[in-house]
Amino acid sequence: MSSDEDITTYRSRPALAVGVLLIAVGIWMVIDTLVRGEGKTKWLAIVVVIFFGFLVVALTLRSAVLIGEKGLVIRNPFRTISVPWAAIEHVRAEYSIEVRADGKSFHIWAIPVSLRERKRAIRQRSRSAAEDPYGHTTHDLPQLSHADQVVDDLRGMGEQFAKTSTGPVEVRWSPEILAGLALSAVAAVVLAVV
Repeated sequence: MSSDEDITTYRSRPALAVGVLLIAVGIWMVIDTLVRGEGKTKWLAIVVVIFFGFLVVALTLRSAVLIGEKGLVIRNPFRTISVPWAAIEHVRAEYSIEVRADGKSFHIWAIPVSLRERKRAIRQRSRSAAEDPYGHTTHDLPQLSHADQVVDDLRGMGEQFAKTSTGPVEVRWSPEILAGLALSAVAAVVLAVV
């Protein structure tokens, strides 16, 4: 996607908050270990914290869904999937949001599906319909759950841009996360053995 188009980004705010908190705790642990630690144990502890820091970034901060005119980009912890709108066969939200494209299923990690939130939205719609069975009032309909709203947005964008957004689905691994995990794991093993 180019930078000049309108891109909407969806993320999980609770995951971002937890990720930032865990990174802050990790930084505090590294500083404390540098100040109070001794010898090989100090460096082993730092490398282990760095390993878990890469995991935290992958599982909480990296996940996002970016949608624009050219397609859908799903950034999961270890992969990035670029899907043009024409390639999407269907989008649904059950226990997670699933995008089916080119005969493959891709799950979106960035937007959790809350069954509790979905049931609450259904109850609100039912209550609203019971209070005004003929639809005479002009109040807004109750919102869908966040995941269901995102699915509706994705379906709408897919219908709108399917003719102009074509091409193959591209799946790329995240080398910076995988390399960071591998290097810190190897360093931890070397420090533990030596």
